[in-house]
Amino acid sequence: MPQQTQRNLSRRRFLSASLCAGGAGLGLEDVLRLRSLAAEQGSVAPDTSVIQIWLGGGPSQFETFDPKPLAPVEIRGPYRPIQSKIPGALVCEMMPLTAGVLDKTAIIKSFTHPYDDHFGVMRWCLEGRKEPDKREAYPSVGSIASKFRGPRQPGMPAYVMLAEEPVMHHHLFDAMGPGYLGVSHSPFAVLQNPYPFEFQSDRLRSATSSLEIANDATLDRINDRKSLLAVLDQLPRRLDSNRVQEGLDPFAKLALELITSEKARRAFDLNQETAATRERYGSHRWGQMALLARRLVESGVTFVTLNTAPDCLRWDWHVSITRENRAQPDTGGPNTGMEWSGPPLDRALSALITDLSERELCRNVLLVVWGEFGRTPKINVTGGRDHWPRLGSVLLAGGGLKMGQIIGESSHDGGLPTDRPISPSDVLATLYKHLGIDPRQNAINLQGRPIPLLPDGNVIDELF
Repeated sequence: MPQQTQRNLSRRRFLSASLCAGGAGLGLEDVLRLRSLAAEQGSVAPDTSVIQIWLGGGPSQFETFDPKPLAPVEIRGPYRPIQSKIPGALVCEMMPLTAGVLDKTAIIKSFTHPYDDHFGVMRWCLEGRKEPDKREAYPSVGSIASKFRGPRQPGMPAYVMLAEEPVMHHHLFDAMGPGYLGVSHSPFAVLQNPYPFEFQSDRLRSATSSLEIANDATLDRINDRKSLLAVLDQLPRRLDSNRVQEGLDPFAKLALELITSEKARRAFDLNQETAATRERYGSHRWGQMALLARRLVESGVTFVTLNTAPDCLRWDWHVSITRENRAQPDTGGPNTGMEWSGPPLDRALSALITDLSERELCRNVLLVVWGEFGRTPKINVTGGRDHWPRLGSVLLAGGGLKMGQIIGESSHDGGLPTDRPISPSDVLATLYKHLGIDPRQNAINLQGRPIPLLPDGNVIDELF
């Protein structure tokens, strides 16, 4: 590349390329940056990790973990409750497999906050900002884990995001991104191509495609890639963010390492699992992504997010709780509702909880399953439920914490917490404690200003 061309690379184009590399998980310099941070901290971090299953749109507490069988039909809805492995705890009949492993979980029935806006609450849950300054790009909890923990094993990324579609809503992508921490702490993203909901082995046989060199790659082409890395090293430091340069320069030289790492390739390769194990998780996208999440934490990843709703609204059932048809041209999006979404979530979740327990990973891996809010107590005129931030449910499992319990209680109509209200910040404070991260410490934003990781929130003491 001529020197003049190098000088003329615009700030916008460079940042765009950098963000794409970080956001799509294609830049190993990001991974290596994360790896070095653990050594910089000067203290031994616990060997713990988190799997977060995000139910974007707001899952109904009635149709999951807090049914109300004694309420009128317009409140209790179309499904009956069933008994779980926690004595006295009922779950929706659409979650029978999860009911059988509920003794390995803790259910929060008093999740509450005052906001009913999807995107504002999403930032609170995923970033820890109750009322975020729109001028500031805050880091996600996964990116904070990347910054303050790094990967648990060499050769692995610290933070991985799994999603079923290659295109994500920009609000969700931002809320799961690195914010002011810079592209070095972007998630290594595995974004699957669209395909029918039923599992097809030729479409999700593994997630190693991001680690492969194209079949027609010649030695000259690979050398060209190395030359490009050399160009990045020579770029002038004229960007307004020294932290971006700090993240890229020292590690760009090693950006081909990941594609030669057998450890990483095996971790992302679902073909390493038996057919029986893959079937146990379910022949669908969520099941196979849950299995991949288990493989990743087992191999040294610190934080994995499984995003079930790249459009942000998979669990936003205003029209019908049972079968909400969004596949028509005038609505767009996938079919959803409990008939579509309940069985695959039940299968994937129960298999993951069981697998973590059988492999004794539940001592170190904490699973959290949640969305931004619950749904209205009363079913609306179309058969759906609307936004209801006053009450929702959260499932936690593993982490060496006290399981087999219900935390908090809800009113008879499923509309309000009657005991032990839990906020999004409380959930995040608990995740940070599990990861060995002090949420009251500061990170430095792009303007050099100290920003607390979590401005409020208290650990859920019942779990410890």
